[in-house]
Amino acid sequence: MDTFGEYEFAVRSYECGKDGYASLATICNYLQEAASLNAETLKFSKSDFEAAGENISWVLTRMNVRMTEYPRWADRVTVLTFPRGGRRITAWRDFTIKGHDGRVLGVATTEWMLIDLSSRKVVPIPQSVFALANTEREPVLGLDPWTPRLRFPEGAECAQYRFKAQNSHIDLNGHVNNVHYIEWLMEPLAGIQAGEIEIVFRSETLAGEDVVVKVCDGPEKGERFHCVSSPAGQDHVVARTVCR
Repeated sequence: MDTFGEYEFAVRSYECGKDGYASLATICNYLQEAASLNAETLKFSKSDFEAAGENISWVLTRMNVRMTEYPRWADRVTVLTFPRGGRRITAWRDFTIKGHDGRVLGVATTEWMLIDLSSRKVVPIPQSVFALANTEREPVLGLDPWTPRLRFPEGAECAQYRFKAQNSHIDLNGHVNNVHYIEWLMEPLAGIQAGEIEIVFRSETLAGEDVVVKVCDGPEKGERFHCVSSPAGQDHVVARTVCR
């Protein structure tokens, strides 16, 4: 069964940096919206769970995005996405980002979990979701695209920045939306575009909470490691980027 969805977005001026190109956060917003729309079509969205009397919702736990080219202001972008299976408490979803002329601009893969919105605990994913796994399309980044135990290098010399979670950062699940973490961790790079980001979401941040963002250079050219944590040191997000 081919359960993919295809969704078009127009790049708005307010989604671009001063260079006129869409930001990484903009691309990730498109991915998130495409995932939500496809889940609605396939009847396993947050609203479908609510209609069934279940107080559960999807949360993003890992993401790997690789961009070869970014769209510009006024370009039209098409995002193709499909669920590709998972195991018990994790579900996987892949994406392809195409330009207006059909050229592939980038690909992405993601991992999701379901949480109970009252207890904030992870719950098993219904088998009906796994039954809709797309078996007709190849995984865009292979079967296992994740860096094992991605972590911020201990003892690394790093720059630190502080942010406070605002009400405007909070999403439908009541915590900071994943794209705002990406905005925070990219802020120290002064507008440099990332050709690749791999990110792990480890714990949630609520409105009014302070976070510390750390960034350090990695061993490869253009590589950096990032961490968003509480002032007490609890990791919320760990990421690796490779910049152009």
